[in-house]
Amino acid sequence: MAKVMIADDHAMLRQGLRTMLEQANHQVTADALSGEEACLLVEKNHPDLLILDLDMPGIGGLETLKRILHRKPQMRVLIFSMHDDCIYATRAIQAGARGYVTKTEPPEVVLEAVQKILKGGRYINNELAQSLSMYHLESQENPIQKLSPREFEVFRRIAQGEALAAIAKGMHIGYKTVANIQTSVRQKLGVETTGQVVHIAVRFGIIKGL
Repeated sequence: MAKVMIADDHAMLRQGLRTMLEQANHQVTADALSGEEACLLVEKNHPDLLILDLDMPGIGGLETLKRILHRKPQMRVLIFSMHDDCIYATRAIQAGARGYVTKTEPPEVVLEAVQKILKGGRYINNELAQSLSMYHLESQENPIQKLSPREFEVFRRIAQGEALAAIAKGMHIGYKTVANIQTSVRQKLGVETTGQVVHIAVRFGIIKGL
C-alpha cells in the first residue's frame, strides 16, 4: 500500500482526494495546508508520493517543491493545480515534479498519474504535452524562465496586486528580502515599474488580462 501525502489549502478538495486515493487502496498519511507545513510533514511521514498544489499560503508551491527536493532528491511529487498555463507546468517539471495534472481533470486521470508516478514514471497528459512543445518552440526568449522559484512567487504576487508588506507576511520572509527580490525580478525581466511587471504577467498567461 503506497503512502501518499496531500498539500492543498482547500479542505473539500483534500477530502475528495483522500476518499479517492483510499478507495484505490492508497494510504493518505498526512494533509498539509501550506508550503511550510508540507516540508515538515514530508520529513516526518516519508510518503511515497506528494500531491502538491501550487497556490497555497506561505512560500508557495514552487518554492515548496524546491525545498523538498533539495532535502529529498528522490521524492516523487505530482503537481495538482488550477493552472492550465504552460508556464506553470514548465516551471514545475523543470523544478523536478514527476507529473502535472490540472484540477479540471476527472478523477481517473488523477489516479492514472498517481499510479504511473508510483511505478517510477512521469505524467503529463497529451494536450498539455503538445502545448508545452509549442511553448518551448515559441518562447525560448521568455524572460520569466530566468526567475528562480522564489523570484517567480514574488513576481506572481506582485502581478496580482499584493503589496510588498503583504508578500513578506504571506511568504514568512522579511520585508527587505522581498524588496531585494523585487529588484532582482525587475532586473531579470528588464522592467522598471509594477505596471510593466503586470504587462509581462498578462502576456505570458500568469494572470488574466482585464
